[in-house]
Amino acid sequence: MTIIHASFLRIFFAKSRFVGYIATAEIFEYRRSLPPLELTVFRTVTPARFGDRGFIQLVPPAMRRISCQPEIIRSRRLSLLAVIVLFGFGLSSFGFGQSPVRFTPPVLSPSGVQRTEQRGPQIQPDGRVISTPTTLSPLRIPSSETLEAPVGTSPLRQLVPRQNPTPTLNFEPGVPIRLDNRQSRSIPLPLPVDTEALQAVLRQGSELEKEGHWADALTHYEAALRHFPGESILLERFRFARFHYDIGRRIHDASYLKIFQSSSFVDVLTLYEEIISHIQTGYVDLPHWNELFRYGVQDLEIALSDPAFRVLTGLHTSSEKVDTYLATMRQTAAGWEIRNREDLRNGILRLAEIGQQQIGLNPSVALLEFTCGITNSLDQYTTYLTPNQLNDSSSMISGNFVGLGVELKSDRESLFIVRVIPGSPAKEAGLLEGDRIISVDGVPTKGQDTNRAADMLQGEENSAVKIVVQSQGKAPRELRIVRRRVEIASVEDVRILEPGVGYLRLTGFQTKTCLEMQKALRDLDRQGMQTLILDIRHNPGGLLQAGVEVANLFIDSGTLLRTRKRSGDWLHGEVETPFNASAEGTWKTLRLIVLIDEESASASEIVAGALRDHHRAVLVGKRTFGKGTIQAIITVPKRGPVTGGLRLTTEKFYSPNGLPFSDVGVTPHVLVETEERVAARPTDGRLPVMTRSITSSPNDPFIHRALSVAKDLKLAN
Repeated sequence: MTIIHASFLRIFFAKSRFVGYIATAEIFEYRRSLPPLELTVFRTVTPARFGDRGFIQLVPPAMRRISCQPEIIRSRRLSLLAVIVLFGFGLSSFGFGQSPVRFTPPVLSPSGVQRTEQRGPQIQPDGRVISTPTTLSPLRIPSSETLEAPVGTSPLRQLVPRQNPTPTLNFEPGVPIRLDNRQSRSIPLPLPVDTEALQAVLRQGSELEKEGHWADALTHYEAALRHFPGESILLERFRFARFHYDIGRRIHDASYLKIFQSSSFVDVLTLYEEIISHIQTGYVDLPHWNELFRYGVQDLEIALSDPAFRVLTGLHTSSEKVDTYLATMRQTAAGWEIRNREDLRNGILRLAEIGQQQIGLNPSVALLEFTCGITNSLDQYTTYLTPNQLNDSSSMISGNFVGLGVELKSDRESLFIVRVIPGSPAKEAGLLEGDRIISVDGVPTKGQDTNRAADMLQGEENSAVKIVVQSQGKAPRELRIVRRRVEIASVEDVRILEPGVGYLRLTGFQTKTCLEMQKALRDLDRQGMQTLILDIRHNPGGLLQAGVEVANLFIDSGTLLRTRKRSGDWLHGEVETPFNASAEGTWKTLRLIVLIDEESASASEIVAGALRDHHRAVLVGKRTFGKGTIQAIITVPKRGPVTGGLRLTTEKFYSPNGLPFSDVGVTPHVLVETEERVAARPTDGRLPVMTRSITSSPNDPFIHRALSVAKDLKLAN
């Protein structure tokens, strides 16, 4: 409960571009003194980060503003009710029959400076940005925090994991099995933070940052956030590491650098406007303009502080001059209040103009980096896609690409081959999982991160590459491999493990996944399959529709999935869309065991969650990743030269019973204990950090446990 002293209430309806008509309440201190008002704050945001639309705004005597953003439909309706109650209280406090009080409150910023109208910077034909003398409303941008942590390391296994209750199955011969999901559906309550473990994580992250190992730091903070969900300092360090990592990827991406060479500033501005428009109208949450601007500034600061970035973007100036500009940028923007999309644009263009004048900064470079900082700060999946990254995303969706056909990870010494795709040039050349690539076309891979080294392997179709490969216990050998189009199958290793027990591994969810699954099921059925072990370990997901289709193969009725997205109507808050099953073509009598682990994410969790809620399968393994959001991949701009894409989080998804997946995941019925290891992000293009290969061998602890469950299921039936 928050106690607010107030003595004047004004209610008005403001028309917003993105949420229709909104009720807004403002309370101002004026002459009279009222008894304290009690109002439940659904979520308090400090300092105020938003504009004045879409929220209940309460302004106490000191004119400090508290913004409350309801998060679900019920809360939004309660918010409107709170406005009505406050309105009635305000009228009764003044009383009828008294002389009317004429009062027009000024719109004040936190510093007390009245907001003035402004005209934005103008773009000249030669691409220069010229701004007219204007006054932006003051904004206080917090300076980026510097992590001061003692030197030291701490393995992630020392963290205190979330204490999920793990449901168990008691198998008794001849007794029908009942899957009691009451425990598996429970959402774990947040535990007290283990301060010592958190400090250890921060110390290790600080060491990775000092060494410039941004990919490792990013993975480290991401894994830590699974143990400390929502921890603010970890989120800040994660975002800081992500900015460094993504900047490093962009400056080594030829398609990104080509934008500056072949596109005009007007083209880049069109790209920016379209991306911001998508964020304003389609992002899963309302945008916080102040926050987006602050992270855009932070991204540009990090980029300009990197000498390699300055050279590759054509900025030839001294570090001292760059530092002077950055100080000027921080000082200039320190008093701005970014209330809306127009403020955001004008503020960015003003800083770009100053950079152009002081150090010769290309306005297109500044605008693109601001754009990347804005998109990459929204959540860990939303991002700007360079043209090459957009093509890669399309290839993963369609299930084919041009290359060698290997999945890699870097250990700073070489490129470690995690997986060789069946039927690929790499497979035909004799490459194996566990081999190391020492050099590519004479360039050593030592010290290269995964993405930079993987770029060295890319090339045109039918072109050749020379690599030096070393297998364990053998001398290095040189291979010449011709790149060609590789088809990625979603279904692998289809076979009978034991009489009556079929197995298949699902590696992703693509456009043809359901067709591949149907073919594999028919093949296994002809071989006498009565129980299926469906392996979705290490499956990072893919297309939502493919996940729904796979779940529908085993569930013939009811809801398979629920999605929720932000509504354009503020009164309704969110729109829910159910995905329902159809009975045609289902294998509803097939006994089913599903293998999951901490890297089963996204569409994998859709399948596991649906099978769990419908009591349709026994889940064996570990709690899944916990990714409960949906991203849309959008080509931008719609017209003109293609300069990239936007992967934007647009919806959240929930299980048939309405349970969330984000930061919760799906808990198995039968837990398999293995060595703790780092989980990887599922959909950003980085490869998983794998310390355990996925096999169908009976010696695999997951397979061993699944076969035991299969025997009990057979006895129970």
